[in-house]
Amino acid sequence: MAIRHLAVGLASILILSCGEGKKEEKKSEEPVKELPKTERVAKATGPEELANRKGCFACHGIKEKKVGPAYVDVAKRYAGKEGAVDELMKSILKGSMGKWGSIPMAPQPVTEEEAKTLAEWILSLK
Repeated sequence: MAIRHLAVGLASILILSCGEGKKEEKKSEEPVKELPKTERVAKATGPEELANRKGCFACHGIKEKKVGPAYVDVAKRYAGKEGAVDELMKSILKGSMGKWGSIPMAPQPVTEEEAKTLAEWILSLK
């Protein structure tokens, strides 16, 4: 019986010691670095891409009316008007109501710089 206990004990030691020395190597994963906001904006290919990313085309088309007016119609209405960029920026940033019918435009989640880019682009459309 003592030999049997000795054999079980030795077998246990052998089994437990087999795993030692083979430490699992952990793969080093570099954390994903998020670009600063200014660099993310700079990566856009232009104002149309900015409008796409911000969801503007859900309600506006460039040449076709959707929920809101077509951008070419906005450009026509404000053509040659002094302060047009500022007025469009204000509508984009704060929303508007009654300019194009009864459906209001909610304030949009854009920065002032983005609103200016969008306003200038809209006014450039023909």
